[in-house]
Amino acid sequence: MWRFVHLTDLHLASQRDGVWNNRVLCSMMPELMPVLTVDLRTKGADFILATGDLCSRQDRAAVFETYAAMESLGLAYYPMGGNHDFVSEEARAWFLEAFAARLPEPRTYYSFTHKNLHFCVLDPWWRWADGAISPECEPVVAATMDDSLDRARWAIPPEQLSWLERDLAGHRGTPAIIATHYPALPIPDRLRVPGIQDSGTLDNGPLLLELLCDFPDVRAIFSGHMHMHYIARAGGVTQIVTGAMPEYPVEYRVVDVYDDRLELRTLGLSDGRFAARSLIPGKHWTAGEEQDRTAVITF
Repeated sequence: MWRFVHLTDLHLASQRDGVWNNRVLCSMMPELMPVLTVDLRTKGADFILATGDLCSRQDRAAVFETYAAMESLGLAYYPMGGNHDFVSEEARAWFLEAFAARLPEPRTYYSFTHKNLHFCVLDPWWRWADGAISPECEPVVAATMDDSLDRARWAIPPEQLSWLERDLAGHRGTPAIIATHYPALPIPDRLRVPGIQDSGTLDNGPLLLELLCDFPDVRAIFSGHMHMHYIARAGGVTQIVTGAMPEYPVEYRVVDVYDDRLELRTLGLSDGRFAARSLIPGKHWTAGEEQDRTAVITF
């Protein structure tokens, strides 16, 4: 058995606080990161899978500040971008420059194999109102993104889907997972409550799932973006969505990898005060139900 950690939506390099489903307290991340560092040291994980929205400020200095914060965790990690990371035309260049030492190849989408498990990391682009897929965000969407994602949409570019198909074809027989900031499957109806903030799924998520039907070795998709925990299934694929670190329940996933299965657990920080600061009374549901907090995924 070996182990990796799934962290997402750290929203580093920002002092901006706000409200999504609970309080999003970016300002507490400098205080939280040393606690997370100590906690992760006890887990014996081989690496962190960090599924986007690592950075919350859109400038080059912020990306390098985010890199330094991620390095402070003292654990190998695989980074990827999300809607807050990749807003401007220059953002991906900054990301590649800052995280060069942590990327297996100089691209924002890539694959790697660790022991008995293959990983494919995707980089969806923005879908504009006219249907075009662009690496940068429409200005009207960027202007309101911190408060509303109602007009924001994302899709995997066709060339990435072609790359993914070729990559998976070259690794048949090896269990695989997909990592992408935006989920392919939506929040389950059982978790929908009045007034819920739904951050949105991949526009072409159904197309991704259709492609994966030809690759039964792919067992899971790991994502963030929704600022809540949920687990959903489509065919043989399990969608794992993990909550954001600056928002209740302030948790991460630990994934134990065996020859024949993944076993997933959800853990909070040793200091529960961070979660308590974020929680808005009555909104515990972002922690998910029991079926959203543990899972066994067979190969």
